[in-house]
Amino acid sequence: MESYSIIDADGHVRESLSGMREFLEPRWQRRNLFPNDAWDRDLRGKLGAKPEGARDQIAAMSEDGIDLMVLYPTAGLHIGALHELDFATALSKAYNEWMFHFCKTDPQRLKFVALLAAQDPKAAAEELTRAVTERGAVAGVLPTFIPQRPDFGDCWYDPIYAAAERLGVGVGFHTGTSAESLGGQRFRKFLSAHTIDHPAEQMMAMIATIIGGVFERFPKLSIAYLESGIGWVPYMMDRLDEEVEKRGPDEAPYLSKLPSEYVASGRIFFGVECGEKTIPDGIRWGLEHTLLYSSDYPHWDGDWPHTIRKVRERTDLSDTAKKNMMHDNAARFYRLS
Repeated sequence: MESYSIIDADGHVRESLSGMREFLEPRWQRRNLFPNDAWDRDLRGKLGAKPEGARDQIAAMSEDGIDLMVLYPTAGLHIGALHELDFATALSKAYNEWMFHFCKTDPQRLKFVALLAAQDPKAAAEELTRAVTERGAVAGVLPTFIPQRPDFGDCWYDPIYAAAERLGVGVGFHTGTSAESLGGQRFRKFLSAHTIDHPAEQMMAMIATIIGGVFERFPKLSIAYLESGIGWVPYMMDRLDEEVEKRGPDEAPYLSKLPSEYVASGRIFFGVECGEKTIPDGIRWGLEHTLLYSSDYPHWDGDWPHTIRKVRERTDLSDTAKKNMMHDNAARFYRLS
């Protein structure tokens, strides 16, 4: 098999709340930082891992065979639930500062995406610019939903998209299960809530951005919909095309393509995990160059430390597809040399 570096497009970090407080103004330092809930996510410690810092993260990567990990938040995934705009913006900046120092342990192997508080799009655009130009962030991350705000296809968020396009970085949508999430509102068991949250939230994020005309207004922007797999994507391509064929001329006349054409354009990416049985279906729909291998380390539902082995051992994927998934696509989305 051809030799190439393995890029984990969606790993996670366990935030140090005390570490982030160091980068907050005194008035915020005694606050609870991110909202939390009482669900037993790791089943009394039986699932997932608990790295205590950057060196633990790097050791875990080496154990699995990961050369470079792009780090997303864990607690920070819930930033969209914060009501105070100035606090949300300050916290996103503190997180990004803490991540910058975290990745300095080995900047060749650790990269981070800038956490953005989209409650204030102008401030989020400024923070994305600072994080990319001054701190080396390789993309921005947005929650899939912000209560009492427009959906992410609305022009209200255009300052964020414009900044990402100008900077030449992508935007990743990433959700997390919480008391306020879609699954949390409908189910009492974490198993049920978590099952629906990720795919349903990403479906809505993709509908919002495509039907809202984001890819028309920003023709060089790339977006990734993460940690929800690929199996739902062909279904939504087909369903969205049918909807647009019937109603698009009246309700979305600015669209120059069918939704499936945007999805297959090379500007839209999807995070996949190693054992997904529907990856070959996505490839048959022309999505081989959209797949981003994700370990999801250290979360409870990942396959660490066997993620790379699982991909290598698959017989339903070609060597070219594996290389695209584990290296080429992530290198393109994150603009990694």
